[in-house]
Amino acid sequence: MTPPPLVAALQSILDAELAAGNEIRDVGAGLPKCEVLIVLRKPFCRSYALAPPLEFVEINDPHYWKAEYQYDGGRQTLACGFDQ
Repeated sequence: MTPPPLVAALQSILDAELAAGNEIRDVGAGLPKCEVLIVLRKPFCRSYALAPPLEFVEINDPHYWKAEYQYDGGRQTLACGFDQ
C-alpha cells in the first residue's frame, strides 16, 4: 500500500517506523479537514522531535487509535494502533 505524499516531518516519522518493522494498516482521508490519514498497525516505536506545526496527541480510543502525530491541526495525520 503506497501512502499519499506527506509533509517532510511526517514522512520522516513514517520512514523510521517502517524501517523499525511497523506496518501501514489503513490509508485514507480522516476527519473533515484531514486530507491524509495513515494508521500504523503497532504503537510508535519511539518519540519523535516536534516543531510547530507538528503536534503529538494521545488518543487511547480502541475504536480509533492509540496516538497520532498531526500536521497543521490535523490536515495530515500519522496515527498508530494498539497491536503489539
